[in-house]
Amino acid sequence: MYAIRERRHREVVVLTDPQDSEYRTRPVHKPGETLPESIGAHVEWDTDALLRT
Repeated sequence: MYAIRERRHREVVVLTDPQDSEYRTRPVHKPGETLPESIGAHVEWDTDALLRT
């Protein structure tokens, strides 16, 4: 799993499910959203805080 901060677009992109050098799942999360457990682990990230730093 990789999380990418896109400050310009104010979003967090989460890459999961790697296969053949690509990631099949690429959900986008806006400020205030939490990341779902479908990423393979229970992770609570404050997307607002990620985008501020």
